[in-house]
Amino acid sequence: MIALRATARLQLHPGFTLRDAAARVPYYARLGISHLYLSPITRAVAGSTHGYDVVDPATVSPELGGEPALRALARAAHAHDMGLVLDIVPNHMAAHLDNAWWRDVVVRGRRSPWARWFDIEWDAPGREGRLWLPVLDRSLAQALADGVLTLASQRDGSWALDHHGTRWPLGVPPRRVPRDPAARRRWVASINAGARKGDDTLARLVAAQPYRLAWWRGGNALLNYRRFFDITSLVALRMEVPAAFNAVHALPLRLVAEGLVDGLRVDHVDGLADPGGYVRRLRRALDRAGRARGLAPGTLGLWVEKILAPGESLPADWPCDGTTGYDFMDQAGGLLHDPDGEAALVEVWRARSGRTGDFATEELQARGEMLAGPLQAEFDRTLRVLLRCARHDAVARELPPAAWAQALRGILEVFPVYRTYAGADGLEGGDAGLVERACAQAADAGGELQRTAVGRLRDWLLQASGTPAQQRAQRELRQRVEQLSAPLNAKSVEDTAFYRHGVLLSRNEVGSHPLPGQLGVAADAFHAAVVSRGPRALLATATHDHKRGEDVRARLAVLAARAPWWARTVEALEREATGLLPGDAPDGADRAMLWQTLVGAWPLALAADDRAGLRDWHARVEGWQTKAMREAKRRTSWVDPQPGYEAAAGSFLEALLTAPPGLALRRRLRDAAEAIAPAGAVLGLAQATLRLTLPGIPDLYQGTEGWDLSLVDPDNRRPVDDPLRDAWLDDARDWPALLRDWRDGAVKARLLQRLLDLRRGRPELFADGDYQPLVAADGWLGFMRTHEATRLCVLVPVRPPTGTPGALQARWPDAVFDVPPGRWQHLLTGARLEVGDAGLQPSRLRRHGPIAVLVDPPHS
Repeated sequence: MIALRATARLQLHPGFTLRDAAARVPYYARLGISHLYLSPITRAVAGSTHGYDVVDPATVSPELGGEPALRALARAAHAHDMGLVLDIVPNHMAAHLDNAWWRDVVVRGRRSPWARWFDIEWDAPGREGRLWLPVLDRSLAQALADGVLTLASQRDGSWALDHHGTRWPLGVPPRRVPRDPAARRRWVASINAGARKGDDTLARLVAAQPYRLAWWRGGNALLNYRRFFDITSLVALRMEVPAAFNAVHALPLRLVAEGLVDGLRVDHVDGLADPGGYVRRLRRALDRAGRARGLAPGTLGLWVEKILAPGESLPADWPCDGTTGYDFMDQAGGLLHDPDGEAALVEVWRARSGRTGDFATEELQARGEMLAGPLQAEFDRTLRVLLRCARHDAVARELPPAAWAQALRGILEVFPVYRTYAGADGLEGGDAGLVERACAQAADAGGELQRTAVGRLRDWLLQASGTPAQQRAQRELRQRVEQLSAPLNAKSVEDTAFYRHGVLLSRNEVGSHPLPGQLGVAADAFHAAVVSRGPRALLATATHDHKRGEDVRARLAVLAARAPWWARTVEALEREATGLLPGDAPDGADRAMLWQTLVGAWPLALAADDRAGLRDWHARVEGWQTKAMREAKRRTSWVDPQPGYEAAAGSFLEALLTAPPGLALRRRLRDAAEAIAPAGAVLGLAQATLRLTLPGIPDLYQGTEGWDLSLVDPDNRRPVDDPLRDAWLDDARDWPALLRDWRDGAVKARLLQRLLDLRRGRPELFADGDYQPLVAADGWLGFMRTHEATRLCVLVPVRPPTGTPGALQARWPDAVFDVPPGRWQHLLTGARLEVGDAGLQPSRLRRHGPIAVLVDPPHS
């Protein structure tokens, strides 16, 4: 097997297939990547741009080229000493009729052999044992009366219900149907016409099906299957069912055994009933597959997509290599932010938005809204299990359902992590402590009735007790609470509060939790996190899910060190914008976020009067603005879009970015971006250097070799300019010239190329080398890595330099760096440096640029 050294994440879709990926293998090999890390490759809903809406986990997607194209990609990779890593989706599938398993459940209901594979509550009250499908554009009765839900005879002789072209197959066919085709057509027409006139023949046929079609607006309250977050089109799977596990993993495990794949990335592991048990089972299966290749246990890579709260770590008994890197993204980003700027930035946000500036307040409010809205069905299901536990308890039986609902809601609203991981008998250790603290907060927030309910709920969550029936109910309660707290956290934090809280958008990123006092990450805390992380954990600073690109965040981090300047800039922008505003849209909060977005992501080559460039930029920002406003759910939302507000906000943006009256404001925005862009670029280089040199496996997201000024998806999944990246590899300019011409992005590409080449040339240093923090000057981070006779010393600025130099440069300190004595080589310039016992004078590094990567012995 090819040793894991560095991965490159590729987003596959019909416009970029496995064959397209194969064509890029020579480029990634030259760059120094060891493994291509592929987004889901299995068959998904037709036209899927991401692959997470799987319809057949046993088949490589024909739209991506099928298995022949995958094998061709693997051959190309192996020919260049590279391997493949797959992203797999065990938590959910598409609730789509192209999904044969789901279709069979729709047709046969709970009699389907696949019914147990999906997480469906067949006995939910009021659902009559049927699968509830909230897919209609109006109520069922209205759909029948309006003739938009009709009976249809299909070419193969089967029957379906037609709703705007979507055909729902009938599990119970109509009776006494004429055999003659013409008579059958007339009969169908009469049935549909009768429904429009109030005849109940079609209604009775609909009622006889194993499923119930319902108005989509009632779905969040009435559906009876668990989803991925609140996405009704994605139905949850039950990996605790052995047959389901085997079916979902048969393809990737076969590809591993055949030597085509060297590792797996598990999507949303926290959605599973027993993530720890799942990871252990998958590791055993991977090791069995690896034995067919003569690989020792643990050799194949296994990573889990898991959001870690500050201070949280993966459970010690999970036999995986670590997370997919969101924790590193948060820590590296926080390191670049000056915590002293937080108070001033909070005041700017409060003054312009009218909001608190307290993320904890925003999060608490969002959690309550999510439980009462998008996640109501999941909350109600969990509450039903809780009430079942209460029926077995003499004291609990006396409490009303409302008290139990308030107790459950109170605990969930303050739960500090995605979820706990209960064993068969309950929780212990740190997880038990998390539940204890959440319960204490919930009890303090209510009266005696709520305190009593919280107390009993606490006992059931911590440890199973009582009769076997009581213990079964308590175990299910823990499972449901854990599977609800994870999507609640994601929907409340990442998909709501991040769009309501705008103190500094660079800290509103997946994996981050911008509570008061946590704008920055101290060097000591960063070093401690590095030491605690596994040697093969992925290190990411850009992903397909990020809210804004890694270099947007680095540029915005400059504002933490220049908060007074930013306050004056915002004041000037607001004055200039007065004449363009059509009314109260966008409001102060939306404008405050817009200013940060435009300054942080303004393209480096875009002039304020570049009409063609501005049209493209406007289209990108317009997509971000619509998503940001709807995710915030303040003035508009995905469920209830407000056309008036959105149109007014769109008119303002169009005038701002494309119309002649916005020219003065565009110039001011560009000037503001220019003022912080060089310092942001320096921080961006520092961030990239850390990702490529710290313990772990660096992950490169497609296209981010140059400056990554992307916004939230779909902007961060735009086509990559491959010819430009090829040209960067052949660029003959030296390091000083690249620093002078930094705007074109080649300087970052060169940095990545040299560091990846170093990792390829000295794999033992990065796989097994130790990690020693260096005493560095204020605003700098330094560390050493050593393996036998090989040494690496890294010194990077973590505070932005002042001024706007023509070439990128750091603000080098006066204090001596405690670099060990010896003969060192500057990796980026090739300069040789003799260091004595007194350490290294910063003046000797200044002319080499803002980043110091020193190697000993010299790197050829």
